Amino acid sequence: MAYTEILTGNGLTAEQWDNQLFEEYLSMLWWKNFMGTSQSAVIQVKDELTKQPGDAITIGLRGQMAGGKVTGNTKGVGNEGSVDFYSQRVAIDNVRHLIKIWDVPMTQKRVGFNVITEAKNALTEKSQIDLEDAVTTALVDTSTGRVRGRYLYGAADTNWDVTHATALTNVDNTADKLTSAMVSIAKRKALIPVVATAKIRPMKVKNGKNFEEWYVFVGNPLAVRDLVDNDAAYRNAQLNLTPRDDSSPLFTGSSFKGSHNGVLIYEYDRIPLVSSTIQCAHNLLLGAQAAAVVWGQRSKFGEEEEDLGHNMIYETHEIRGCAKLVFDRTTPEDQGVVHVFSAAIAD
Repeated sequence: MAYTEILTGNGLTAEQWDNQLFEEYLSMLWWKNFMGTSQSAVIQVKDELTKQPGDAITIGLRGQMAGGKVTGNTKGVGNEGSVDFYSQRVAIDNVRHLIKIWDVPMTQKRVGFNVITEAKNALTEKSQIDLEDAVTTALVDTSTGRVRGRYLYGAADTNWDVTHATALTNVDNTADKLTSAMVSIAKRKALIPVVATAKIRPMKVKNGKNFEEWYVFVGNPLAVRDLVDNDAAYRNAQLNLTPRDDSSPLFTGSSFKGSHNGVLIYEYDRIPLVSSTIQCAHNLLLGAQAAAVVWGQRSKFGEEEEDLGHNMIYETHEIRGCAKLVFDRTTPEDQGVVHVFSAAIAD
């Protein structure tokens, strides 16, 4: 009878855990403040496949209308404008994390905490880290969407080379540390599509009744160190910023380092370091629709016992996909990313 009661209790806990697990690990994500369902979000979230069958979703983009304006007595027929539409397919698949606890009764006896609860907490943390890494890995992918208008190697655009590895060798340890000037160049690449087709749209942030437009710069701690410690122009600009009277999490927290020229600056330890002739940081300037996360199933908790419950296996399982958005233009280019490579000398 006691055995039956334990199973029932575990089942009830699992039902509650599914929702708690998903909400808790999403709230822990570093990227959470940049995620949203609209096309203005840096990371667009799609969950339609949680309600309908399918193993992929196609994300669409409408380009700006070209032509189609007539004045005076000019005929409209024959002078119509055109609109281009682009798309990207994002596939989903199983993502599972499992943990096994041996000899649960004796394991629980040896410690002063709830082993099963801590196992579930560990699975929640693992799910968080895995999604953070998936988003970051997608954003720093250089194998697709690579055009000169989406890349900056060091302080000068002339460091560009069509071969990524060759361009990295042009980054210098002294001249190419991260500066506010480099952030501004990256923003101009986003705003003015030179050697690129489309402008990168900024994300929209609600501030009271109004919406503000911002780009986001996410840098490796070594690169942000150089910006904050060595760039006097950046430090002076922070002293002149108008104090903000809002509670948006975008403008708070230890990773937020201030703003420059319409760009919010953040430090993030998972931004990768790249080995070349020197060590470089692969920093990111981000706008709207830089990446997408597609869910086919939100995280669910599962459990299975062995040896009459003495050994337990716990699992979190979700079905999702994550990808940098590179719409199918004639020359594919990153939709919302400017890659900024800077010197990253170790402390």
